[in-house]
This record gives sequence, structure tokens and C-alpha cells, in this order.
Amino acid sequence: KAKDFKGSMKRLFSELKSYKIIIAISIILAILSAVLTIFAPNKLSELTDKISEGIMGFMDIEKIKAIALVIIGLYALSGLSSYIQSLCMSVVSNKFAKRLRTDISEKINRLPLKYFDRHQTGDILSRVTNDVDTIAQSMNQSLGTLATSVTLFFGTLIMMFITNWIMALTAIGASLIGFIGMSFILKNSQKYFKARQKELGNLNGHIEEIYSGLNIVKVYNALDDSNKKFDRYNNRVYKASKMSHFLGGMMG
Repeated sequence: KAKDFKGSMKRLFSELKSYKIIIAISIILAILSAVLTIFAPNKLSELTDKISEGIMGFMDIEKIKAIALVIIGLYALSGLSSYIQSLCMSVVSNKFAKRLRTDISEKINRLPLKYFDRHQTGDILSRVTNDVDTIAQSMNQSLGTLATSVTLFFGTLIMMFITNWIMALTAIGASLIGFIGMSFILKNSQKYFKARQKELGNLNGHIEEIYSGLNIVKVYNALDDSNKKFDRYNNRVYKASKMSHFLGGMMG
């Protein structure tokens, strides 16, 4: 578990205040895209009914054409909203990552020398590169996806009950079983994600130390030992990454 998840999230949101307008626009567009996606199948069913009626009797081409144009418009507007939302979040996440790296760089220059004695250089580099990238990617994917998913969830539930309440209850029951499985996966996957970041820092630290002091390593004939150490770190990163990606991929 995170040492202070609530505090970290508060600090993250406070740092994002300067981007609140573009984030708000992104969330609104994500909700709009989800709402349009929910209404489109309803129009598709109307189109199917009209075509079915036409097969049995008179085919109202003008009516079918009008419904088809509405469906195209709904999907086009949904796609455009989703595209702009993704673009907005991509701009925010990358600008935030750029500013975060600048802040970290300034902070590193203010740190006392004893900090660098206690921490590997590669681990510090990993925080500036890999950890910041992870935050940026999570922001890019999570905020818009969260708004879309919540809207889709409640909107789809309403539409399901309007269509057929028995089938809706059946689907909800099946989904609850899925949630039980999802909670089990979440519980077991977190340790691997944490281990991946930790071992990645260890690997980067080892690589940086060996490359910066390669002459000394060669002079003392320590290449074999450093290679074995690299293989150990690399294998740990491989195992943690494999399990975290595998369990994360099961979420869908």
C-alpha cells in the first residue's frame, strides 16, 4: 500500500489547479462521448425495426435514411468528442510531467550530499524518468476513462432497465461475480507493480554505477561479478513486470 495515498492525491490535485479549465473540458467531452455512445444503439434498434417492417410491407426509404444519418451523426460526434478529450489530457499530462521533472531537478540541486551517499544514482534517475512517466501515463489514461466509464455504467444501467428489467438483473448478477474476481486480482497484483518499480530502480542504479566506473571495474577484473549482478536484477525486473502485466491484463 502507498505510505500516504490520500495526501499524495491531494498534492497531485493541488498541482493540477493551473490546468483545471482544460481538465474540466476534457471530462465534459468524455461524458458527452459516453452519452452519445449510449443513445446510438437505441437508434440502431429503431433502424432495424423500420427495415424489418419494410421487408414485410412498404419500405420507407426516407425514414430509414433519416435514422441512418442521425446514427452517423451520433457516432461522429462521439468520436470527435473522444478525440478532443484525449488530445486535451495528452497536453495536460505532458505539460505536467515537464514541470514535475523541472521541480525534481531543482529539488535535487538543493539536496545535501549525504542524500546521494544513501541513495543509488540510478534509483534517483529512475524517479526522474520512469516514475514521472508512470504518473503522466496514468493521468492521460485515467481521468478521461474514469468520467467515460462512470457515465457509461449508469447510462447503460438505465437503458438496460428500460429495455428489459429481467435481462438487466441477470447482467448485473453476472457482473457482481466479475467484481469479486477483479478484487482478487487487484489484491494480488499490487505487490508486483510495487516490486517492478523497486527492481527497476535497482537495475538502473547498477547500470549507472558500472558504466560510470567501467575503468575501475575492468582494472579490478570485476566484469563477471557485475554481469552476474546485472542478470539477477534484470531477472527480478522481468518476473515482476511479467506478473504485473499479466494480472493487469486480466482486469478487462
